[in-house]
Amino acid sequence: MKDLTWWNEFKLRLGWGMTGQQDINSDFGYETHYTTSDSFALYPFGDIYYNTMRPSAYNPDLKWETTTTYNAGFDLAFLNNRITANVDGYYRKTTDLLNSITIPVGMQFGSQLTKNIGSLKNYGIEFAINAKPIVTKDFTWDVSYNISWNHNEITELVDGDEGYYTWAGDKISRGNNTKIQANTVGEATNSFFVYQQVYDENGKPIEGMYVDRDGNGRIDDGDRYFYKKPAADIIMGLTTKFLYKNWDLSMAFRASIGNYVYYDFLSNRAMVSQAGLYTNSTLYNTTPEAVELGFTGIGAGNTNYLSDYFVRNASFLKCSNITLGYSFPALFKVAGHETCSGRAFLTAQNPFIITKYKGIDPEVSSGIDSNPYPRPFSIQLGLSLNF
Repeated sequence: MKDLTWWNEFKLRLGWGMTGQQDINSDFGYETHYTTSDSFALYPFGDIYYNTMRPSAYNPDLKWETTTTYNAGFDLAFLNNRITANVDGYYRKTTDLLNSITIPVGMQFGSQLTKNIGSLKNYGIEFAINAKPIVTKDFTWDVSYNISWNHNEITELVDGDEGYYTWAGDKISRGNNTKIQANTVGEATNSFFVYQQVYDENGKPIEGMYVDRDGNGRIDDGDRYFYKKPAADIIMGLTTKFLYKNWDLSMAFRASIGNYVYYDFLSNRAMVSQAGLYTNSTLYNTTPEAVELGFTGIGAGNTNYLSDYFVRNASFLKCSNITLGYSFPALFKVAGHETCSGRAFLTAQNPFIITKYKGIDPEVSSGIDSNPYPRPFSIQLGLSLNF
């Protein structure tokens, strides 16, 4: 490689590691503990009232969640390090997954129990490159780009037969403590578990009509299926900076492709009323799409919110930062020394986003868009001085 003057570096990396996770959502989930009642929940014995002690659910077989990671990669550098790049591939196996599951009444001192429920795998590849395409006396251009692809899949659920699943994720607004995400073998974590919507000839969803996927002649839980996931398949990032004499301009972008969101806000507003009337409470803080659906809830078995119609592609390209600055030399001299140099800048945070998603913000990590407070657009004007 001595003769390859344009090639500056080649480095091979191999790695292995094991980490543990002990988030069991309680202080002592692996042993019995009791909670004393307050002064409003006393039990009388004769003329004396006593505090009660109530046991909590526990799992003596609880273990740490363990993740083992194997990775390999290499680093490259060219043209006196004006171009650097690295590639990484990884395989990650997680065993003894921790999750809170519903247990039968009378089995324990509660309805929820934290257990080691199974295992999952993640594998993918990451690529990053940094370059200086232009370097002159007055003008410089720097650019950095990265892209990653990840596959996530549950490989085992303990004590589960074929078709077994456990509920996961956050609750949605409709229903009674309803969750719409679940975990099952062969699917990604927190996948959406929904009915397949039927549409009319104009592409409008028909209220209460779903595909009979199991072919038994009726719509029941057996017709729900796993459809899409919140985690993106591909994540990208791009930063670029231009320097021209005393001026500088920098921009940062990020993109997410293949992430899906349950449009909880629309689902919660999609039912006009039981009588099919447009009431003030229905029209308050809603969207035109919810009104146009005109769902009434009549004869639908209150399952409208379980439709895959509300699972939306939330892929996006977002500009997170644009900054324009001007650096100026010393403005005056004090005792023969130049002083008061500095930089003035104008920064825009979250100036724009490109997406087909109709909600406020497609960047919802949980996958449940219940109308969270959006990331604000802001403009900052600043001045830094050096004395």
